[in-house]
Amino acid sequence: MSFSLPVLVAAIDFGTTFSGYAFSFHHEFEQDPLKISTCNWIAGNQSLISLKTPSVILLKPDKTFHSFGYEAENKYASLAEDNEHEGWLYFKRFKMTLHKNKSLRRTTTIKDINGKEMPAMTVFTMAIKYLKEHLMKTLTTRVDTFTEDLIRWVLTVPAIWDEGAKQFMMEAAVDAGIERKQLLLALEPEAASIYCNHVPIGVMSVNKEKTESYKFKPGTRYMVLDLGGGTADITVHEVHSNQNLREVHHATGGAWGGTKVDDAFYQFLVKLFGNDVLTKLKTENMDDYISLFRDFETKKRTVRPDLEDKVTITLPFRLLEIFEEETGETLTEALPQTRYAKKVIFKAGKLRVHPDIFKDFFKDTLQGIIQHITEIVSSFEGDSLSKILLVGGFSESPMVLKAIKELFPDKKVIAPADPGLAVLKGAVLFGHTPCVISSRISRYSIGFEVNVPFIEGLHRQEYKITLYGKSRCLHIFEALVQKGEEVPIGHKVEKTYTANEEDAISGIGIYQSTSQNPTYTTEKNCTKIGAIKLRRPNGGWSEGSLIHAVVEFGGTHFDVALTDDCLDETYRHSYDFLRN
Repeated sequence: MSFSLPVLVAAIDFGTTFSGYAFSFHHEFEQDPLKISTCNWIAGNQSLISLKTPSVILLKPDKTFHSFGYEAENKYASLAEDNEHEGWLYFKRFKMTLHKNKSLRRTTTIKDINGKEMPAMTVFTMAIKYLKEHLMKTLTTRVDTFTEDLIRWVLTVPAIWDEGAKQFMMEAAVDAGIERKQLLLALEPEAASIYCNHVPIGVMSVNKEKTESYKFKPGTRYMVLDLGGGTADITVHEVHSNQNLREVHHATGGAWGGTKVDDAFYQFLVKLFGNDVLTKLKTENMDDYISLFRDFETKKRTVRPDLEDKVTITLPFRLLEIFEEETGETLTEALPQTRYAKKVIFKAGKLRVHPDIFKDFFKDTLQGIIQHITEIVSSFEGDSLSKILLVGGFSESPMVLKAIKELFPDKKVIAPADPGLAVLKGAVLFGHTPCVISSRISRYSIGFEVNVPFIEGLHRQEYKITLYGKSRCLHIFEALVQKGEEVPIGHKVEKTYTANEEDAISGIGIYQSTSQNPTYTTEKNCTKIGAIKLRRPNGGWSEGSLIHAVVEFGGTHFDVALTDDCLDETYRHSYDFLRN
């Protein structure tokens, strides 16, 4: 794998809850790799400066783009307050669609907060296009003239995403105006790890103070725990003598980001007020609904493990009215009958919530994170894995830090000074040096579905066919890489196949398996994830026509180059992990 040097690297970190961009010129990178420019966003109506903006997008009633981020939040809140939001579409936290949807299509739709649907590809494209154009406008303040062909774009994605989700993001970026040849995907925990190898790292104490400074040395192994708004990405890296990084445990994780805490708070409200009451509040008084969850977001950031005081949540007056209309009783009358009678006090329009309840909002999220850390730690002998690197916005929660420190007291928990920006800045560094990750561990066995000469007594009779007068066996899993295999970046596997008309229609099937040595693609642990798309020659293939496939592994996503003897040409990126 070879990369030409870009004049500028621009990274877009498109997160579940917050997004941002950063960039640096190559000459700046050579002088000081950490000279990375970011954008200062104006946070809400408070005139506060933020280095990221909320991942929310607002569309007009005609479904055209209106705004993104804080501007979208403020506009929609204003529309709702004046009861003029009818017909507008407001999308938030839509990135999780790509993680949750295991049958992702180009036609997949997503719902806004009022249940109105739009094609997901359209929404993602609008969001990426906005961030791209905002970045280009920022660049004009630095240079008089600058053309986009001088830029290498880097888009961050969770390492635990499948190939379909990665392809979806790449196609959305291309639709947003980014040339495919100028686009790289950066795996989020890798980007953070790269950044942390350039800056001093603080060793964290339980009270979230940095007790000492730490620098990675060659031979060091450490776990990267990237905790964002939607997902937790976990992997393990080892530092080489040349400061390159080697993955020594494949990426794993799940939907244990900060938004899972928000979901727990919502369920708490459902138990207090009922789902119908909350739905009516959202439908009739969207401004109050938004304010309620903005208040919680502020309180969530302050919750500490040693919290002893009750937490105050201000309730919208309209919520109390709706509750009384729907139930025939006031909250004061109803509260003693709930499970929270001794833990929640209602007074003067405010809930006073016992700290134990607030801490419980974190319970499921922390359990998922801790379970995965435990499984990974147990796979390493002795103290060969003695450090845990915390990055991502949710990693700044004192609740997260305490849980990890208590359950892994023998591990050194470390973090950069700006964990919420580690992925974004690391993506810029990755764009300048894409080969800094020397190898990765394959999460699955990956292979093609092929037919081979049938061998009596070895192959299953039900898969026997006759092709061009010869007996062949269908559904053979031809492995390209095995589960758990260490794959160097740029690793290539060459295969040659006999072309046939059926492959021209359906393509050559790409399968993954949780087994190290699958035999057939029909086995329970095998899943079809995509297909190699072939270009059919005019008139079709003659008998014995060959197609040579060079599959490239070790990068952040799958790639293949095909050479067809009949066409006498080579073409790349000819794969499809998405259904139309």
